[in-house]
Amino acid sequence: MINLGKIKNGGFSLIEMITVLTVIALVFMMLLFGLFFSNTINTKARINQEIFNEERFLNLYFQKQILESRRIIVKSDRLYLQDLETPNYYNYYIMSNGMIKRYKVYETNLSTIGTGASSQLADNIKNFSISLDPAAAAVIILKYTLSYEGETYEREITIEHGKIVEYP
Repeated sequence: MINLGKIKNGGFSLIEMITVLTVIALVFMMLLFGLFFSNTINTKARINQEIFNEERFLNLYFQKQILESRRIIVKSDRLYLQDLETPNYYNYYIMSNGMIKRYKVYETNLSTIGTGASSQLADNIKNFSISLDPAAAAVIILKYTLSYEGETYEREITIEHGKIVEYP
């Protein structure tokens, strides 16, 4: 006689349990590796974006200041560029403690303006120099090294200006 009303519920076999646990473990491992990979990609993308933004800022800032200066002054191997905000001031740049600092001076005698003469322009800088190209006075060479997450990125940009260069 067949008993249709009763269902036999004996549970799962050991093989079925091991198979299910293996599949679940594999799915979790794939998710874990996917999260690790996406985190690595996200970190690299963030660093690349920060480097790009810093490079773009420095390049455009110096290019604009050089091209909008009426004249360029070189004194004691220091390059003075006309200030964009106050045309009666000139700026020179020095690297100090991993930062590029801007110093404002009077146009007439290249002496400091006093309070508010210095400001931070950029940080995460290892090396920095701005100078005239010895081969062509109408070219300024901007060199700097950015440092992010323990890695360094060297850059050298040449900017043709066509301005009067004075050596007082």
